[in-house]
Amino acid sequence: SVFDPGLEKITNIVIPSNTEVEVARQLGRWKIGSVRELGENEDLEGKLLAETVVKHFKLPVAAWADATALGFAEGDFLGIIKASLLHYKSNLGMGDRLKLGIYSIRIKNLKRDSIIFSEENILKKVTLIGGEEGYVLAGRLPNYIVALFSNPDISSEGATVIILDATGKANVAEEVGEVVEVMGVKIANIKKEEVADFDCEVKGKDKELLEEIAQVFSCKKLKVMPEGNFDLEIKIGKDFTKRY
Repeated sequence: SVFDPGLEKITNIVIPSNTEVEVARQLGRWKIGSVRELGENEDLEGKLLAETVVKHFKLPVAAWADATALGFAEGDFLGIIKASLLHYKSNLGMGDRLKLGIYSIRIKNLKRDSIIFSEENILKKVTLIGGEEGYVLAGRLPNYIVALFSNPDISSEGATVIILDATGKANVAEEVGEVVEVMGVKIANIKKEEVADFDCEVKGKDKELLEEIAQVFSCKKLKVMPEGNFDLEIKIGKDFTKRY
């Protein structure tokens, strides 16, 4: 679900469980409905599903939670209370849950919407390996989907980013750039560097942007300014490719 404080709107995005996706961490292609269980088996819980949405759909998703958290989006008062106070698996802290609960109670049902990927020509029906019918992504996501994930506070400032690519692997930096641009940031340059054995580091002038990028890609935040005239510097190394 996407919570938009500016428009005071909650949008639920529904992806059919039999949609085939490229799973993060080089785990191959699976139906998205199986990725949560796969994450449990890999001791990653819901983090693997969030990382897979980032990798496959190029959407900047950082938060994850079990089904109880759907109460925030569905509008039922009891469901909101349960999502706010009950114990369930999530990377959301209690403070974040309480904020979401208060926000969700304030939103009228008229400002709750759902986008079902299988009904929007975003997916196409195919026969999956094994003969089962399912879906695959039809192409790039339409602008009205991408716009839901743009941070207006960040995009209005016209922030620029440089990506330093020390992965030694083709297209990884470009894919990271696609996700960052969805957030409303302009990729000013992608610079190839000598391959190095580290994961991911971010430097930035804008604290909000720095925090969002670090959360989406699980990067280390460095308390130094980026070189040049860039607002943010993302440096990715060889280890980053193992979990992207």
